[in-house]
Amino acid sequence: MKSKHWSLFRAIIQLAFWLIFIVSIVYLHDPLSDVRYGLYPSLSIYSIFIGSITGHTLKYTFLGIAIAVLTVLSGRFFCGWICPLGATIDASDPVILSKANNKQLKKVTRIKVLILLAALLIAFLGFNATGYSDPITIAYRGYELFLYPFISYIGSEPLSWVLPGYAARDYPFYYYNWIWPAIIFIGILALSLFFKRFWCRVLCPLGAIYALLSHFSLLRRTVDADKCVHCGACVKGCRMGAISVDGTGTVEHECIKCFDCLKHCNYDAIQFRFLPPYKSKSIAHPVKGITRKDLLIAAGSSVMIASTRLSLFAASHESHIIRPPGALTESHFLDACIRCGQCMNVCPTNALHPCMIEAGFYGMFTPRLVSRIGYCDFTCTRCGTICPTGAIQKLSLAKKQTFVIGTAYIIKDLCIPWSESTNCIVCEEVCPVQNKAITLDKKVVTNIKGEAVEVLLPVVHTELCIGCGICENRCPVSGGGAIMVRKPKLTMGDSYG
Repeated sequence: MKSKHWSLFRAIIQLAFWLIFIVSIVYLHDPLSDVRYGLYPSLSIYSIFIGSITGHTLKYTFLGIAIAVLTVLSGRFFCGWICPLGATIDASDPVILSKANNKQLKKVTRIKVLILLAALLIAFLGFNATGYSDPITIAYRGYELFLYPFISYIGSEPLSWVLPGYAARDYPFYYYNWIWPAIIFIGILALSLFFKRFWCRVLCPLGAIYALLSHFSLLRRTVDADKCVHCGACVKGCRMGAISVDGTGTVEHECIKCFDCLKHCNYDAIQFRFLPPYKSKSIAHPVKGITRKDLLIAAGSSVMIASTRLSLFAASHESHIIRPPGALTESHFLDACIRCGQCMNVCPTNALHPCMIEAGFYGMFTPRLVSRIGYCDFTCTRCGTICPTGAIQKLSLAKKQTFVIGTAYIIKDLCIPWSESTNCIVCEEVCPVQNKAITLDKKVVTNIKGEAVEVLLPVVHTELCIGCGICENRCPVSGGGAIMVRKPKLTMGDSYG
């Protein structure tokens, strides 16, 4: 591989994969789309590996395993060809005006290996950290929870022509707590102010796995010493700082096979060939230079992070944190959920939203039902179908319609019939349960004028209520509503954990 066109070919493939990523988000958000295949989390061997340790295996693991095998053959190509976060960083770096600092940064680039090591250690302690650090998950949350709602609002009319489901929407959608995924997403892009692809070179644990695998890869950069004039063009143009100062050596585990060095070389001195590792001038090893102090820091950090599992009690005891139908018990749900955001994406009523500090650190980015924004559709099972780990179980429609996720409670001081002696039958009308979990009790009461009037008072039958939240969503009282859904009522001594 010597042609300068390889760089352009690689850029076209990267753009194509990025477009597929965007199209998948838009398609899955369509209420009429088929949600059986949510593939993107399964591209990450990091999530697959950590999930196998914690006992929560992803669907379609063959995808991530295949990419890992190809990495051994072709090097760290995923980061430069497929990764949606890598593509976004490549697009934003010229805008951010990254410093032209493409020198090798051995001391800081090993940090990603330490992050990977810490993730492995805390996985053995029962904590799955992939939802916080996997680049595919971060990219999905950034696009789905932050960028897409704004773009969709602007382009909702064109989208209704492309996706039939958009014609049924009569309201814009947004996500509660969207600002936090946005800050993280923008913050990762802003790190490139220090140098290009900061995240990929310093922090990415998925990149660390590919770095370890690509150290033994067969597709390698070679330089013809007779043709190379050591002009430094390839060194300056390398976005990963993977080329030695003299231009002849390669830090193989940092090379993402972008082929920019081919484009910058004017002397036809560089080519990529399939060679045994010992026959190319490869410098440094991804774990070389890691000290005992580094290992102690990684181990200490893992223990501290794993201890935040104690915060699962926060989510367990907050009565307003309602999980999707089919969700495991709270502690098992938090262990299994990889925070990918796909369940929020496919929800047709915009009912599922990311948690932040209200569920504690361990519950961050997990889905919760916010009934005032959207309700759980009585005829929908999409979230359980798309969930890649089984944190939300796939339910039949019949079972879903009896699965209790919460209980509605009337706030009589706010309810129009109870507080104003004026009829309002909205909650009873919209209740989808067959035998009606909300009924109207006809009574004669005295209104504020002292007159005796007949009023229909809504009453919730907690034994029938499944907590879908449509009553809270449609309640005409402004603000928080006069009927609110909370976690299912338990008997003395029981817990949600």
